[in-house]
Amino acid sequence: MRPVSYALSLLFGISCVPAAYAATPDPSDPKASAAHPYKKPTAVPPARKVAGPEYITAYGKTAPLQMAPAVGGKLGLSIQHTPGTLNVVSHDLMMQRGYAQAEAAADSAPGVSSGGSPGSPAQLMMRGFTGNQILVLHDGQYFGPTTMVNRPQNTFNLESVQVLKGPSSVLYGQGAVGGTVDMRSRTPTFDGPHANALVSYGSFNTWNAGVGGSVPITQTLALRTDFSRTSSDGFVKGADPHSDDFTTTLLWKPTEKFTTRLSMDYLTDRLSTYYGTPLVDLSQTGGRVGGLLSSSKGLGLTRASLWRYYNVRDGKAGSVNATPTLHLDWRVNSHVLFHNSSYFIYSKRRWNNAESLTYISAPGQTDAAGNAIAPGSISRDRFYVYQNQHQVGDTLHGQFDFSIFGMKNRFVLGGDAYYLRFIRNRGFPAADYADSVSLVSPDATPLGAFSGEYPYMKSPTTMVQAGLFLEDVLTIRDNLRLVGGFRYDWLSLDRKNYRQNGQFNAATSFKGHYNPDNFRIGPVFDLTKNVSLYGVYTTGEDPPGSNLFLANRGQFTKLSHSRQGEIGVKASLWDGRLTTTLALYDIRRTRMLVSTGPDTVATAGVQKSRGVEWQGDLVLNRHWSLSGNVAYTYSRYGSFHPSASVDASGNQVPDVPAVTANLWAIWSRVGDLPLDLGAGMRYVSARKGDYANTISLKDYALVNVFAGWHAYKNITVYGRIDNIGNKRFIQWADTGYAGQVMLGAPRSFSISAQADF
Repeated sequence: MRPVSYALSLLFGISCVPAAYAATPDPSDPKASAAHPYKKPTAVPPARKVAGPEYITAYGKTAPLQMAPAVGGKLGLSIQHTPGTLNVVSHDLMMQRGYAQAEAAADSAPGVSSGGSPGSPAQLMMRGFTGNQILVLHDGQYFGPTTMVNRPQNTFNLESVQVLKGPSSVLYGQGAVGGTVDMRSRTPTFDGPHANALVSYGSFNTWNAGVGGSVPITQTLALRTDFSRTSSDGFVKGADPHSDDFTTTLLWKPTEKFTTRLSMDYLTDRLSTYYGTPLVDLSQTGGRVGGLLSSSKGLGLTRASLWRYYNVRDGKAGSVNATPTLHLDWRVNSHVLFHNSSYFIYSKRRWNNAESLTYISAPGQTDAAGNAIAPGSISRDRFYVYQNQHQVGDTLHGQFDFSIFGMKNRFVLGGDAYYLRFIRNRGFPAADYADSVSLVSPDATPLGAFSGEYPYMKSPTTMVQAGLFLEDVLTIRDNLRLVGGFRYDWLSLDRKNYRQNGQFNAATSFKGHYNPDNFRIGPVFDLTKNVSLYGVYTTGEDPPGSNLFLANRGQFTKLSHSRQGEIGVKASLWDGRLTTTLALYDIRRTRMLVSTGPDTVATAGVQKSRGVEWQGDLVLNRHWSLSGNVAYTYSRYGSFHPSASVDASGNQVPDVPAVTANLWAIWSRVGDLPLDLGAGMRYVSARKGDYANTISLKDYALVNVFAGWHAYKNITVYGRIDNIGNKRFIQWADTGYAGQVMLGAPRSFSISAQADF
């Protein structure tokens, strides 16, 4: 394989990683069926270094469209033969591009963008939907409402980040109308010991480090352990995020037919405590910064406020998360396979910050101590929330291969269940504003104590869910498949609220029992061996789209309903040197909840989204390769009144750009030296920053460059500059924090060394 091919596999958004996590081969692949119709394939060896001049990482012979990502379902279908849009970002690609956390990796997929605030970390946008309407899994397991429980994941511990677009309730039960992201951990191998290490330093005193490895203890027992740490002062000084992630997996394979995998992930972190930069009345302050936003109400950002830290000095946003899992695989014979997954989740999270920032334009406001707030100041609240989550669950399914009237068929039947206990304690001062600070030079004041803050209000929630699901793929002819699935759930929700005096609040508490059922069906037709057309219709009936653990009595009585139609084409052309996918979709969602404040939700009757997504990966020659994607999204509300004074019906959904685009280019083996040069560009078009659409966030384009020197056979040194043009931009406007916006990172550099043995 030529060096540029190796480089391309690093560069592609659909990376050429081995599909070792696929349960079985694609039953509809004539090649896979020729030798043995349902024989489990031999796992492709892990990435290795090639001696001599061919120094760039190789991945084996698995073509991008022939991979079978686990997030696509339990049928083991390849990307080419799955009726839907799938993207996989491999571990090596994440390391090469310097993605320290999984959300940055997901951004490289067509039409995906990320943002949010420390109160709702790691939010993603896909196909016009954001927040809890995007499902985030860890090794296929559901942790709870995304914005409340998801934590930024260190990429060093991950084998891949897998993205499935569109509703996936039929696969996972919970509301993933926009899409699903599955973060897959690295697993042990039996082909010998392997060791990996990473150390990186960059702007804002940012450190990333990782060490890990896999070792076969015996012929049937192997162990892999990874530890990684990220830390930074933050591009807004004072934010100080850091995380430590420890993952270990023990793999036991006593026979070819039985496998046991026991894993443990232990994550501790402190999120960035930068809660945003306040919007101000420019008619009073002046000093407007252009190119960031426009507002019909005369709001904007001032030069004096950029990169200022308005939170308290000792803000808290930390967590401890422990997740043991046990996976069992038993291949009874060549036609029957059983898989069982059991897991337990323990999480403890603590927030205590000045979260909401408000510009005071007129006299008459006072803080919690009764002091007058001077006009031109930034008033702050206090909000603390303590969470404890315990969750236990199990999934069991069987996979059966047989023929129907001479046609090959694969059928999956299974069930899953979990018990989730979520205790949320919260509180805030009785006054509207806890205190205030200067716009130009905010004081680094401590949290302090305020009247009305304690005792906290307690909201324990219990959720029990059980589901029955089935999937099927019927190979009508070698070039025509019909893929379908169905799921039925029993969901019980018991949400209790208590007042600050400890009394039970029956007016806001409620119990609910729900029985959603969902299905998907779609054909896949091969025009040629390497070109496939598909169509799919998918439904999703599930809890409403916002954070269900914030909903109170009367805020919803029925489950949210969504449906999606999608058609597309997937192709591998020019002897595999060009891989491209194209998808067109239309989604409609009704009876959904959206966040209107840090602790409130409202009902949006309808949200409509339609668009087109394209991805292309091209090997020009042995030195040059290109990869890019572009997505167009049209997303609007139907009837929607987020408050008594705002009618957002027909408005553009906040934080949803009409166009996103990514482009990467790599020049490998420059001048026959062990040197790679690369560049990437990301474009995000204008977005709205509020439900009323009075704020418009400007579009932006970022350019990143890198150089990789393969110093030794197994060691590579990278230097990279991100946002080389030092573009100022707003990454996100959280609708729950209407008085502020989240700035994106300015220009930064990093240098890293990676070793793989």
